[in-house]
Amino acid sequence: MKSNWKRLLWVLFVCLYATLFFYNCLKPFGDWLVPYIFTMTLIVWLAYEYYNRNLFFQSGSIPDVLYFWLARALFALFFYSALVIGIATIIWWQKNQIGLYPFINILGLGILICSVYLRRTAIKTKTADRTAIKSFYLSVILLIVSLALGYGSIFLVAYVVVIGIPLAFWNYSVETNTLNSFMAYVQKQIPEGTKQIDNEKLWAKYLDKRIKKSGKK
Repeated sequence: MKSNWKRLLWVLFVCLYATLFFYNCLKPFGDWLVPYIFTMTLIVWLAYEYYNRNLFFQSGSIPDVLYFWLARALFALFFYSALVIGIATIIWWQKNQIGLYPFINILGLGILICSVYLRRTAIKTKTADRTAIKSFYLSVILLIVSLALGYGSIFLVAYVVVIGIPLAFWNYSVETNTLNSFMAYVQKQIPEGTKQIDNEKLWAKYLDKRIKKSGKK
C-alpha cells in the first residue's frame, strides 16, 4: 500500500493532540484511567480507518452512493454524541456512572478490542455477501455497546439499546437489501457457467439502471 504522507502526518497530529487533550481533560477526576485508555484506543482505531479511507460505520460492500444518506447521518450523529456523553459522564455527570470501576470499564475495553478485530476480519475477507455484512454489523453493535461500558454510563446503556442498535440494524438492512437486488440483477446479466465476473463493471451498469429508473419517477 502506497503511503500518503500528508494523511499520515495529519493522523499522527490528531493522535498526539488527543493523547494530551484527553489526559488533561480526564485526569483531574476520579476513575479516569481506564476510560482514558478506552478513549485513546477508540481514537487510534478511528485514525487507522481514516488513513486507510475506510467507511467508519458501513462495510463498503456496496458503492457509497447506494447507502441511504439519512441512515448513515443518523448513525454518525448517534455515535459521536454517545462519545461526548461518555466523556461527560467522567467529567460532569458522575451520578450517571454505573459503578463497579474498573471492572465494567475493562469489560468495555475488551469488547472494543473484539469489535475492532471482528471488523478487520470482515473487511479482509473482501467478500460481498450477507455473512460478511452480518459479521461487520455485529462488530458495529459491539462497538456501541463498548461505549456504554467503557465509560460506565447508565444513560449510554439505554441510549445504545433504544437508539443505537436499531440504527445499526437499519444500516444493515439497507446494505443487505441493496446487495440482494444487485445479485438478482447479476443473475439476469451473467450466462450460466460463467466463472469470472467483473463486479466493478456490473456495479456500474446496475448504478446506471438505478439512475435511469429514478429519472423516470
